[in-house]
Amino acid sequence: DSIQNMPDSIRKIIQDEINGVDAKSDMDSARKIHYLHHVFRLPWDKRVDSFWDVEYAKNTLDQSHYGMVETKERILEFIAKNRRVNSKKGMVLLLTGPPGVGKTSIANSIGKCLKRPTGIVSMAGQNDPVHMKGSKRTYVDSQPGIFVKELQKLEVKNPVLIIDEIDKIGSNSIRGDPSSTLLELLNPEQANTFSDNYLDFEFDFSEC
Repeated sequence: DSIQNMPDSIRKIIQDEINGVDAKSDMDSARKIHYLHHVFRLPWDKRVDSFWDVEYAKNTLDQSHYGMVETKERILEFIAKNRRVNSKKGMVLLLTGPPGVGKTSIANSIGKCLKRPTGIVSMAGQNDPVHMKGSKRTYVDSQPGIFVKELQKLEVKNPVLIIDEIDKIGSNSIRGDPSSTLLELLNPEQANTFSDNYLDFEFDFSEC
């Protein structure tokens, strides 16, 4: 995405990085180029149009899943509410139930109902916040965290992002509490300032 679509404060940071790339292609410049590659893969201003059609959603859910009446009703209420509000901000839906009842499957169907790109990030066994929030660029193999990489893959700011297996997230590690990172992403008051360690600036996840 173009540098012109970035907020002013971030644009200055990125322009400085571009200016710092040396034509000699030394190791430092190679790292800067790798960093810039990740930055420009972010969907700074790319979105899909909002689609809040309750009847279409009902037909989509009925075709993909038998039964699950109460779950479908809650999803349709969510879609109807968003149609009334017509806000760009994303909302969080929590699907609970025993293994094998179709939570992930129906979450995927929500993406189809909304006609949005849909991605899945599994929390099973995640006990290292660095994997979730990226590593500092001082390390040779530094890279962004799993949420940034998933957004890069989906290529829009407002996808359906399924965070799977939340109940299987790991406990605190010496590097910090992975649950805190998850709360930062899911909290509507914080999602617009989600900070990935590798990017080293805040990125808005609030439209997911």
